[in-house]
Amino acid sequence: MRRAPTKTKALQDDKFLNALADAYRLQEAIISATELSIMSTTVDGMITSFNRAAEKLLGYSSEEVIGRLNPIVFHDLHEIVDHSQKLSEELGMPVGPGFDCLVARVRLTREAERKEWTYIRKDGSLFPVVLSVTALADHNDAIIGYAFIASDISEQRKAHDKLRDTERRFRLLAENVPGVIYLCRNDEDYSMIYLNDKVFEVTGYTKEEFLSGKVHFGQLLHPDDQDRVVQSINEALKENRNYRIEYRLRDRNGDWRWIEDHGGGVYEGEEAWLEGFLHDITNRKKAEEELLRMSSENLHVFNNTLSLNAVASFEGKFIKLNPAWQKTLGWPLETLMSRPFTDFIHPDDLKRASRAFELLKAGRDISNFESRYQCADGSYRWLLWAAASDTVNQVAFTSAVDITNRKTSEEDLLHQKANIESMMHKLREQNHQLDEFAHIISHNLRSPVGNIQALLSFLTPTSTIEDYRVIFEKLQNTSENLKETMNELMDTLRIKQNIRIAKSELRFKDILDKVVQSLEGNLIQCSASVTFDFNEAPTILYPKPYLESIFQNLLSNAIKYRSPERHLEVHFSTRNADGRIELRVSDNGLGIDMQRYGDKLFGMHKTFHEHREARGVGLFLTKTQVETLGGEIFAESEVNVGTTFVIRF
Repeated sequence: MRRAPTKTKALQDDKFLNALADAYRLQEAIISATELSIMSTTVDGMITSFNRAAEKLLGYSSEEVIGRLNPIVFHDLHEIVDHSQKLSEELGMPVGPGFDCLVARVRLTREAERKEWTYIRKDGSLFPVVLSVTALADHNDAIIGYAFIASDISEQRKAHDKLRDTERRFRLLAENVPGVIYLCRNDEDYSMIYLNDKVFEVTGYTKEEFLSGKVHFGQLLHPDDQDRVVQSINEALKENRNYRIEYRLRDRNGDWRWIEDHGGGVYEGEEAWLEGFLHDITNRKKAEEELLRMSSENLHVFNNTLSLNAVASFEGKFIKLNPAWQKTLGWPLETLMSRPFTDFIHPDDLKRASRAFELLKAGRDISNFESRYQCADGSYRWLLWAAASDTVNQVAFTSAVDITNRKTSEEDLLHQKANIESMMHKLREQNHQLDEFAHIISHNLRSPVGNIQALLSFLTPTSTIEDYRVIFEKLQNTSENLKETMNELMDTLRIKQNIRIAKSELRFKDILDKVVQSLEGNLIQCSASVTFDFNEAPTILYPKPYLESIFQNLLSNAIKYRSPERHLEVHFSTRNADGRIELRVSDNGLGIDMQRYGDKLFGMHKTFHEHREARGVGLFLTKTQVETLGGEIFAESEVNVGTTFVIRF
């Protein structure tokens, strides 16, 4: 006999049920209060819950969706189709572009899936979300539905795009500044974390060699400079300030280059990295050494050097010149020193020279600066300058070398380069023409061969002599047309590069007759009807092989993509439109979805129907041939109604 439940047991059950109800209400309150969009569905996809955040995010009320809609309505159809295809390949099983596409992986793995999707609001607007899909299970661990938790990431996406644009701008700046930007560890080798490509110009080593550890800056430092560099960097880090160091580096050729390094510390916890900018000042150093030597030596050395040495005041006049100036430019030294030196600078170089002089007055040294100076006879000589600034005495020490002959050689090289580029352009055009003819020949041979096969298929063991005679006559016509086409194509191929493709006056009717003969077998097989109306524009001045290829491509295209529901009808017509001849080729075939494929219609190897002979070459060749001679081609089509190709010559 079973005992009646005691009063204590009943009270315990009531407390449990009340606690369970409280927990459920708390859960509902949390779901309603959260900013995350939460919805749940049955295993088949019918929405069973839709919180306030989901209403706000998607613009639907819970009454509009619960028990009425499937979450698939909130998704972009193209994304769903793409995802279903990828998921089918990954899972090795077909996954349809529907609700199953959203939950298939979760259903199989029982693990939550997190993925970025595009959601569509009720008003049609699109926005990106991160969607987490989780399976809901009962006490027996059987899936009874799914939970969809989404958050709008529009702002994060904008921030990410902005960050990516900022990074792109930084990298563009880093790769174009006239020096080396670096980020390295403060270790014995100064192990590099980031370098721009300019490091190759300074050291002869690529940035990859430094970043991989194959080459280290510490190994390239001049032995006499190593202790000074280490001491300067450590003192700057200790005092939390930037450093400016000049030292020597050995380049790939074994030569020593002077480097000016501006940098500072980057601190992350207790570790300090180094970042900065360095550039090659070898030429400046050489100029400084030369100027120091000049100042320490007597006037005889200054006057007998081959370079054009000078001391210039910050007021813009020469104070001292060596005789090389008069020898090079022809001006008396007194004339050069009596006038501002800007009077002798070429007008096109004056603005740039003025900026360089301002840098000198600001205490910056100048090296590798080029400008043109006027000679006494009115001509100009190219001078390569190095200059050191003395801000204390308000003067600049300069040395210039006449590089006129070098500049002339550079101009000759540029002219030769232009000639070579012109020849390369002609060769590319020739290769393009050869490639085009190869495609024409390949494509135009396919249809006659197919026609021959089609004609031969009419012959059976029971065929009569008369049947053989009729087929043989048609084969003869096809053979003659094929021979004529090949001869004309080869004649066109032999035309020299600098001669335009030969044109002749052609009758559209003659071209159509020839193409119809070459495709007669195929036309008979599909009971096709070919009509024409060339009365308004019966002739055209055009290359015969090109026009035949255009007719053959369009007619064979109509045969390939005919509708199985009706006999093929193809109509050719011409007319005069705004001073141009227009050819229209219409058929009643399968038609093309222009909204979906219109921009790809004439692409190379693009096909839009499942046809075993479709190669996507014919329309590409037709467009190429038409546009090569200044024409245009476009199509008008409706699915299961037909297609019209329009060519304006």
